[in-house]
Amino acid sequence: MQKLSRLLMALLLLSACSTDRSASNTAETDPAASDTTAKPSASATTDFDAAFARFFEALHNSDTAAINQFIHPTYGLWIIEQPGAVPKMTQVYDISKFGREYQSKSFFTIAPEVQHCKLTKEAFPAFDCAEMNYDAGKTGFSKDGCFVWEPDKFKSSGYWNYANLSESQLQRIKETLPHIQRSVLHTKTAFEFHFGYVDAQWHLLFTKIIYPCSA
Repeated sequence: MQKLSRLLMALLLLSACSTDRSASNTAETDPAASDTTAKPSASATTDFDAAFARFFEALHNSDTAAINQFIHPTYGLWIIEQPGAVPKMTQVYDISKFGREYQSKSFFTIAPEVQHCKLTKEAFPAFDCAEMNYDAGKTGFSKDGCFVWEPDKFKSSGYWNYANLSESQLQRIKETLPHIQRSVLHTKTAFEFHFGYVDAQWHLLFTKIIYPCSA
């Protein structure tokens, strides 16, 4: 009887030790328990090329959450279209709420048209409607590619003055324009993307998705 009691005690001790080791191993190998690193936002980098690459990837992945990280909570994103003789400007804070003028298509439908965009730091090339012939592969620009440059040309373009906006909307645009620091031109489409570094992040403040010579 005494031997049986000792055997039962030994079995109980062995079981307790095994349970402790199992719990210890679980704690050491559980990545959810050990990974407390905050995930950076899509645009949280001072390097514009890196931020644009993240934006371009999000565009082609139809990643609404990532694109929204590029939209400033105060200034929003102004999207410029031209459905007729005058431009149309829409301010959005959630890209999923935007529908293009043509058939209310998603913003992400521009992605197939903007297939490649390797940034070249160079002033925007000259454009001439008379030189444009899409069937012949001629964009109308004196040089083709994806260019990033200073935003002065866009800031002085004055699209907003012809877009039938209210005074309060025009005021918001005037408050946003000074924040633009980089402009990107994709010559194959003539689409433009205008970014500003605000609150320690790059934000897309304006984008122009107008087909040239179409009005």
